[in-house]
Amino acid sequence: MKKTIEEKIEMTAGEREFIDRFVADYCRPHHVVMAERLAAFVAERRMAFVDGAAADFALAAGPLSASAPAAEAPVSPDEEVRFAFASDGTVDDADAWRAELRVPPKATAETMLTIVVRDSANRPEAGVFSLAGCALPIQDGAAEMPFGLFLAGIQDTKVGLRRPGGQPIAGRLLFF
Repeated sequence: MKKTIEEKIEMTAGEREFIDRFVADYCRPHHVVMAERLAAFVAERRMAFVDGAAADFALAAGPLSASAPAAEAPVSPDEEVRFAFASDGTVDDADAWRAELRVPPKATAETMLTIVVRDSANRPEAGVFSLAGCALPIQDGAAEMPFGLFLAGIQDTKVGLRRPGGQPIAGRLLFF
C-alpha cells in the first residue's frame, strides 16, 4: 500500500511572484516568436541576394550538394526597362505624384537604380518613397536602391509616397 500525502502544499507569494516574473521575462507567445524569426529570415535572404553571395541552400529545394550549380546573379535584359508608378486618384489631385524607375541594360544586383519622383506639376518631390518593401529617402526629387534589393522585394506591391509631415499617399504600378 502506498502512502499518500494528505496535506495540501500551497505556493508562497514569493514563489508566485518569481514564476510570474520568469514567464513575463522569458516566455512569449508562439506567434510573436515565429513572426520575429520569419522577419529575420526574410531580411537575411534579401541581404544575401543583394550581396550576390552564393547561398548555402535554395529556398524550395533544400541544401545544395557539391555538384549543384551555383545560383546565377540576376542580370537585366539587353535593353533599358522602365517602371512607372502613380498615386491613386486623379492626376489633378493636390496630393498626386508620379515616379519612374529605369533599369539600365545589363544591370547587376549591385547596380544602383534611380527613382525620379515628381508632383502633379512636374516639380521634384521630397519625403520617403516606398517601393519593393523598402522606404527610400528622396533628395532633390530622386531616390536610389540597388537592383538586387528591388528584385528581392518585387512581390511587395505596396507603393507610396510620404511627404515631410504628411500622410502616406498610396500608388500603383502603371501599365502602358
